[in-house]
Amino acid sequence: MDATQVVQVSARVGWIIEISQQDDGYRCWVINRDLDVLSDGYVYATSSAALAAGRLFVERN
Repeated sequence: MDATQVVQVSARVGWIIEISQQDDGYRCWVINRDLDVLSDGYVYATSSAALAAGRLFVERN
């Protein structure tokens, strides 16, 4: 299992977006107001790309 490090946390009303770094890249996680933790399962090359994916998910919901 890869070691996971949180590199960024961003908050929106009712949502938390977290970016983690692993050996293979960056992953995006979102937490909604019901405390469901969601991920799209993709690995991004940069933390910026992962954060953009999280923001897009939140804006669409």
